[in-house]
Amino acid sequence: MPSVATSLTMQDVADLAQVSRQAVSMWRKRPRARGIYAPFPDPIEVVDGVDRFDRDEVVRWLEKSGRGNNPEAGLDAPALSPPDGVQFEDLVTLLCLAAASGEELAETSMEDRQTLARGADPRDEFILREVITMESTADTLRFIDDLLEAAFGPGEALARLEQGRAGRALGTRDLTSGALELIRTFTEACALHLDPNGVPLIHAGHAVTLTLALADDFAPLVVRGDGTEQRALRRRASIRGIDTTDSQPSPNIRMLSVLGSRPADALDAIDNVVIELDKDELAIVLGPASLLCDELRGDQDKDRAQTLRSGNLVVAVRLPRGMWREAHRQALGLWVCAGGKSIDQPLIADLAAFTGDEYDAGDLAADLTGALEAQGARAFRYLRRHDLALILSSRTPVVPRGVRAVQLATTDVERYLDKINTETLVTSEPIPTFDVLAEAAPGTMLLRRRSVGELKDLGFAHVKRGSRIDPSHAHDNGSVAVLSAAGANKIKLDPFDAAHSYPRAARTEPGDVIFTERPRPCALVDNHGGSLVASPSKILRIGKKAGIGPHTVSAIINRLPDDATDWQTWSVPVLDATATGQLEQALIAAYEYESTLRANLDAAHRVIGAMIDGVAAGAVTLTTPRED
Repeated sequence: MPSVATSLTMQDVADLAQVSRQAVSMWRKRPRARGIYAPFPDPIEVVDGVDRFDRDEVVRWLEKSGRGNNPEAGLDAPALSPPDGVQFEDLVTLLCLAAASGEELAETSMEDRQTLARGADPRDEFILREVITMESTADTLRFIDDLLEAAFGPGEALARLEQGRAGRALGTRDLTSGALELIRTFTEACALHLDPNGVPLIHAGHAVTLTLALADDFAPLVVRGDGTEQRALRRRASIRGIDTTDSQPSPNIRMLSVLGSRPADALDAIDNVVIELDKDELAIVLGPASLLCDELRGDQDKDRAQTLRSGNLVVAVRLPRGMWREAHRQALGLWVCAGGKSIDQPLIADLAAFTGDEYDAGDLAADLTGALEAQGARAFRYLRRHDLALILSSRTPVVPRGVRAVQLATTDVERYLDKINTETLVTSEPIPTFDVLAEAAPGTMLLRRRSVGELKDLGFAHVKRGSRIDPSHAHDNGSVAVLSAAGANKIKLDPFDAAHSYPRAARTEPGDVIFTERPRPCALVDNHGGSLVASPSKILRIGKKAGIGPHTVSAIINRLPDDATDWQTWSVPVLDATATGQLEQALIAAYEYESTLRANLDAAHRVIGAMIDGVAAGAVTLTTPRED
């Protein structure tokens, strides 16, 4: 039996093939792939209720079946099967040793690895004592070598380890990428304020992942102490090539996260960091909004008030919900504190109140810079002044929900007027009615139906595949449309680019039906022709002898149930020339009516938004015309 040490779970297979786990489940149920019989490999063992599959069999199956989106699955597979029963931190330690020494570990003895560790960590700051006490199996050492070979450098190897089976087993839920980018906006603005040439970042909390995500923008990373957390952070920094030190140069920025801490411990840690700040030192504190922004009661309120009385709080913001995977419904809060300050009016904002294009990272960074430089006359886009005395008196939260900056009425009146006037040109026009006269058909007709597959086999219709189109080839002034049955990702290509990049791609002719079967049947008619079709959409070209028109076929496809995913079985009626022409004309009129209604509805939605924005900005006043 193959070794479980070289096995993959279904999630591992999904990661290897770069598809969803649901796709792997479907593969197991469907033994045919791309016209060949290729059943999914049987599991070799069940571990803790989870099926395990032989790694080499899975790779061979992917190559044979053509499934998945990873042509280099054979190279990536060894890095996805960590040995069972090995502590995650031991794997990180061995990865750090291999990266720092530049040596393969599979053929080394324990004495060899200890020698390598002494050379890489002579001061015993991150791996020496761990390597001395660690006993590693040959499978574990071989896995680390495979992991490094499969990755584009040690940093990516660490990312693969954290995102793979061994990392998932920890169940750690960190901040989202959007949260990291938002926090980076604050740290970068703080760093530029202190010294454009760069400042060190001091790790002051327990969020190792957060510190590492920000550390690339600083030089160096300051890690003080010799505890388990500090050594783990140094290991990861070494793998990623980030310089660390235990000295504390000034100016500097301290990063403190109290997410996951008990409220009392969190307030204690915040107080220690904020009170210790010297001149030219900034602290960024991340924690639950309930602790940093909302009203508190009892001892917690007293503890927070004691910290705020230092006058070091410059900015306090409430972040949008969903930024912490551990509690996606919980909003986070963020403080920026400056040493040597005595601020009686900190600036606050509820960023959760801003949505869509209202939020701009550049403007937020500019607001923060203005706050740090104490520009009293500056107008802020997001931040608003708040009295520290009111906060300390327990009569108001630090950041009231929905608080926004106070803004003067805009002088850009024409922009709002143009928006409203442009949309009302559409909504003020009368909508033509749609009517059709239906009468009983004369005589008795013989009803016939054919499938689309029959029409194709008889030569009455032709089906052409669409082409895979790279969206990066889109051109703002392009004239070659790229159509998709779903109507998504509408782009245009430059004619020269289309001819050069897609010389074999089929072009549409007027009246072609563009259709797709998945995720649900849908279709549209290209009345102009000359377009490219993005796969998986296809082109259905209907001949004169088919007994049906393109708009009728499109309407039938759009009314099919979601599970009708075999286009060759789709049934369409066979009509005489007169009935076909009448039905096509009626459908074209119906589509034009529907298009007009949609255009008016879209314009109405836009004019509603423009009216609200214009009145709120103080740019326009409104009068509804009276009917005579």
